[in-house]
Amino acid sequence: MKVQNLTQNHINNHLQKIQKDIDKIANPKTEELVNQFVNDVLQNDIDTNLQEINNYNDAIGFTQIANSALNSIRDNLHNIKTLQVASNNAALSNDNLNAINSQIQKYAENINKTLENTTYNNKNVFGNFQFNDININTSMPDFNIDNMDNFEKSLNEAFSNIGAAQNTLTNKVDTLSQNIVAKSAAKSQNEPDMAKKIIDMQNEKIKLNSSLLAHAHQTSLNIEYITSLLRD
Repeated sequence: MKVQNLTQNHINNHLQKIQKDIDKIANPKTEELVNQFVNDVLQNDIDTNLQEINNYNDAIGFTQIANSALNSIRDNLHNIKTLQVASNNAALSNDNLNAINSQIQKYAENINKTLENTTYNNKNVFGNFQFNDININTSMPDFNIDNMDNFEKSLNEAFSNIGAAQNTLTNKVDTLSQNIVAKSAAKSQNEPDMAKKIIDMQNEKIKLNSSLLAHAHQTSLNIEYITSLLRD
């Protein structure tokens, strides 16, 4: 009889422990805390992605302003080169040449004014910049008619850097936007998923209780049988 009590007590204690653990997990307050924790993690990721998108959008705005300035410089440079070719005409008078040179000087001034005065968020757009993990180099020298070849080389390099940066920035924003959509969907599905898990857990609890009760019953029968043999 003493053996039976010890065995039965052990089984009962085991059942009670399992019951407490499952009740603790399945408790609505616990579920709410778990849901809130998961939602907070997802929302933090979403907020971080949104901030990164804002940073990249700032960079995109910067590249658009810089690209517009480069186009203006290229147009002025093209006009200068056209006028220089025109000035090689031997039939032109001195007045004609003076007029052409005056126009060339105006285009040169336009280029340097663009380099000096084009800004984004009160910062000149020509230089070396870092936006998060993306480097954008738009460095340009002052324009000098006597050094047009080197200037044009710098212009082309700046165009190339801007184009590459715009492609990278666009891809970054697209990827972050997709992440936000996915995490928002996961957040909206969080509560139904947790509810399903709790239901599944409760079903497992029923199966476990049934199994343990059957085991306890069989153990009790075995003990009774052993006890009867001992009595004999």
